[in-house]
Amino acid sequence: MVSKLNLDTMTHLRPNTLQWIRKGNVVEVFKQTLAHFSISEYRDEVLCDVLPMDACHLLLGRHWQHDKDVIHHGESNTYSFKIKAKKMTFTPLAPN
Repeated sequence: MVSKLNLDTMTHLRPNTLQWIRKGNVVEVFKQTLAHFSISEYRDEVLCDVLPMDACHLLLGRHWQHDKDVIHHGESNTYSFKIKAKKMTFTPLAPN
């Protein structure tokens, strides 16, 4: 995704390794990129670790959830938070 979108990368300040992304392989994380994204009318940017994956995903992880004070509603699998006093709720896509 980083290559296809021609995103600039920077050296990771704290390089690390992951073992859960690809079974049996250790993945080295030594680059990051600032990704701008939008979901409906919500627009944001997030600093992402860059690593090889077999699928293309932008993972809004614990840092983003903490910074936005996100609440996960387990039964409905939705994520709610407020931006400038406006409530936002992310819902999963309906199955095709």
